[in-house]
Amino acid sequence: MKFGVALPNFGRYARKDAILKVAKTAEALGFDSLWVSDHIVMPKSHQGFGDVFYEPLTTLTYMAACTDKVHLGISVIILPYRNPIVLAKMLSTLDVLSGGRVIAGVGVGWLKDEFDALGASYEKRAPITDECIEVLKALWTKEEPSFKGRYYRFSEIKFFPRPIQKPHPPVWVGGNSRRAIERAVNVGDGWHPVGLTPEEMKEEVRYVNELLAGKGKKTSDFVISLRKNLQIKSASDNKRIGDKEILRGTPDKIAEGIERYRESGVSHLVFQILSGTLEGVVETMEIFSRDIRPAL
Repeated sequence: MKFGVALPNFGRYARKDAILKVAKTAEALGFDSLWVSDHIVMPKSHQGFGDVFYEPLTTLTYMAACTDKVHLGISVIILPYRNPIVLAKMLSTLDVLSGGRVIAGVGVGWLKDEFDALGASYEKRAPITDECIEVLKALWTKEEPSFKGRYYRFSEIKFFPRPIQKPHPPVWVGGNSRRAIERAVNVGDGWHPVGLTPEEMKEEVRYVNELLAGKGKKTSDFVISLRKNLQIKSASDNKRIGDKEILRGTPDKIAEGIERYRESGVSHLVFQILSGTLEGVVETMEIFSRDIRPAL
């Protein structure tokens, strides 16, 4: 199993020094991936993310220059917010500049007020997302890319640089719904839900595998990646945590929870580390690397 860390590109620690500290510490400790989230504007109807939200691809480009080998993922970029030709250019450029480290986590989005502010269609976000993924792949893989869809059309163009990763950076589709799973299997290289329990994951992974078999795809070529809260707490504090938060508690409880996720089919865990301080986030990564990961 591989492990990633969500960078603080939003929320309490959304500062340059904090983002850099978490990224460098994660790479030094042997984490496999770094992740950023995506919002362009934050409507007053949803203020829980904090006021500052660093743009994801700009943040990852900075991280590419400050790290050497850790993979760089988006959890997830909202495709209907952006022109897919421009986005394809940005992602392929980042893949080249980072030495082939990009993981393209993509999603349809959910915050209607943000769609409205950006002038993007909330109602058509699902078919637009499907078409955007087709556009990305066409630009990344074809010698002379062309495309004729409902929302995007182009022909007789050149597109460079192409990504280092072949045939293209892995596309992991985010979302917890069955439609997201179907999209992931149909056009993606992985599925990236958030917060599900091992029991829920086991049921949905069974559905993933059924769909993969129906399309003649190998399960070994498809990544199941879950984003989940991680918090190390004492045994006394552990009693006040709900049963679903199995990665919040003592190191032993967390190790047991990770094993349950492994058994459910998860192959890549992305940790959203909860702590009252930036120092606590760093300490959590250190404890995980020193005491939990070796015992798995």
